[in-house]
Amino acid sequence: MTNKSKIFKNIFYKYFNSLTIFAIKFVDNEEQARDLVQEVFIKIWESNTDFNTEIALKTYLYFSTRNICIDYYRKNKGILLVAEKEDIPYEDNYFNEIIKEETYRILDEALDTLGDQSKRIIKMTMQGYSNKEVSSSIGISLNTVKTLKSRSYKKLKIILGNELIIILIVCI
Repeated sequence: MTNKSKIFKNIFYKYFNSLTIFAIKFVDNEEQARDLVQEVFIKIWESNTDFNTEIALKTYLYFSTRNICIDYYRKNKGILLVAEKEDIPYEDNYFNEIIKEETYRILDEALDTLGDQSKRIIKMTMQGYSNKEVSSSIGISLNTVKTLKSRSYKKLKIILGNELIIILIVCI
């Protein structure tokens, strides 16, 4: 595998899910959103474009995804944009969605550093489950849930640093 292939593979795995979720906001169909995001990555691969910074890459990815979704929408007018359904100003919605998807991507990467059980506990907590509900669902003691949760939060705080505040604001 060439160096270019490795870099491309890393970019693909890092951004594909976030871009797909972002695209779903436009086309309201997960399978179609995946196809459109794959097209964006194919264009990147074929263009041999180099990006000087990660910000330039992210900007390109999100704008390209948005544009390909808009093109798809124009060709298939029977599908309404989610932004239109919600009567949210289009540009505001677009930038809010980018912020949300980037936040979830960063949080997901941080959660992947936790053990399986700790990750499950944190995700259930984020979904609103109480410690008692988590305990009975997973089949471990309440004290174990509390301990793993506390250790996980400490680890996430170290990993996320200043980004933790942004994540809390976006997720709340």
